[in-house]
Amino acid sequence: MVDEQRIQQFRQMAEADPENELGQFSLGKALVDAGQFDESVTPLTRAIDLNSRMSKAYQLLGEALRKTSQNEKAVEVMKKGITIADELGDRMPRDAMVALMKEWGEDVPELSDKPTMSASPTGGAPSGDGFQCARCGRPNGRLAKPPFKGELGGKIAEHVCDGCWREWIPTGTKVINELGLVLSSQAGQDAYDQYMVEFLQLDRV
Repeated sequence: MVDEQRIQQFRQMAEADPENELGQFSLGKALVDAGQFDESVTPLTRAIDLNSRMSKAYQLLGEALRKTSQNEKAVEVMKKGITIADELGDRMPRDAMVALMKEWGEDVPELSDKPTMSASPTGGAPSGDGFQCARCGRPNGRLAKPPFKGELGGKIAEHVCDGCWREWIPTGTKVINELGLVLSSQAGQDAYDQYMVEFLQLDRV
């Protein structure tokens, strides 16, 4: 039930603005999380069409294609995603894709540096106390203080870099406008927070 509610919310966002890569990505990710791999391919492909530098989308699309036995296409998507993530310095999705490619017994494109040893296909923070952004995987650029009060603000400060937080701000405005969210209501605030957590990949930490 929870998965279906999330899927419907993100489907609403994707349909409200087909040109919004966040809506397409979030819908695709929710479908992957629910095990609906066939259906996830279209929104994830659309997200990449809209923003070819969305490295996390390549990882999820590659996984979905593999799950639907489109192995050659999955490898092609992963190789492109690894190269793009490496160029952008998005270490977490890059290392997760590298780990998957090795599991599949496939060759990995040449990288600018070695993957984090603790990387796994599902991502996650590295071992130890070092900071690593939950969204891009970069080990620097930590926020000087929480962007707002409360538990979620503290979690953002602990796990999100300044660059990714700045990317969310205009995206959050689009979410409010396109879904007509009223942040003074609890339902509106909860929906906004859910999209923010999804965008910043905080559901994995």
